[in-house]
Amino acid sequence: MSAYPASRRHALIIVVLMLGLWSIPLHAKDEDPFVVDRADFNLDESLLRLNLLIDSQIPSYILIAIDQGFAVPLMFEVEIRSEKKYWFDEKVVSLKQQYLLHHQPMLDSFVVLDVNTSERHYFDTRKAAVQFTEVVYNYPMLDINNLAPDKDYYARVRFGIDAEELPLPLKSSSLWDNDWDLKSDWYEWEVVRPEP
Repeated sequence: MSAYPASRRHALIIVVLMLGLWSIPLHAKDEDPFVVDRADFNLDESLLRLNLLIDSQIPSYILIAIDQGFAVPLMFEVEIRSEKKYWFDEKVVSLKQQYLLHHQPMLDSFVVLDVNTSERHYFDTRKAAVQFTEVVYNYPMLDINNLAPDKDYYARVRFGIDAEELPLPLKSSSLWDNDWDLKSDWYEWEVVRPEP
């Protein structure tokens, strides 16, 4: 049995983690930790399905948090918008896919929890777990018949840390607030309806 009660052990882990983070240089603002390399839709009968490829260069302080067992929330957001000439573009569809990535020391594995479906995926390495979140294939979006034929549409997607869903110990440190809010730029492409 440990000499420290569970609450003191948890506080000690947080202090050790924060001291480790203190010694790591802040993430350079001119580097993009997440980049959308490619995104498009393929049409399965009338269903639009999303394909997405991400390039992640996750900063080392976030990797330390994952290795320490904190569930780091990753996500991609995708929108389909209708273009308007004289006003803001109209958001037709908006979807957020959420993941939680963390290490389970007792199993010596890394886990990606798909928050939307509650499915868990287990990996031997952190790298493999991150790569799982970087590739999206045939993700169902919507029936293309819901898009009016007389309007122009485009889609956009971005990937990053879901800062609103950070664990409290990571969210509560004012030193790291700005550094955890990391997202790629929006990647846009035209949505083309098939010819009737």
